[in-house]
Amino acid sequence: MNNALSFALPEDILSVSQRAGAGVPIDAIACAIERADSVLTLLEDHFEGESRLSNRVIAAVIWDVRGTLGLIKTLALHGDTTSVPAEHKGGAL
Repeated sequence: MNNALSFALPEDILSVSQRAGAGVPIDAIACAIERADSVLTLLEDHFEGESRLSNRVIAAVIWDVRGTLGLIKTLALHGDTTSVPAEHKGGAL
């Protein structure tokens, strides 16, 4: 077993497929944002409702949102590195 990846999280080794097209993968980013929003709604209900979630569930919610933010970062970086910058048209740099 590769020791470097023994304790890795799925988010640690996520990469965008080499077959993915250039540009911002907006559908994937929107999906990840909706996923994080849904998980945060679960946490919000904990504070507004009468039933209480266990500390383990709250920790899992936080871990999940942190992982989803990592996914969004990876997708945004892919969009940034594969997009062609617009030409500079006059003015100061």
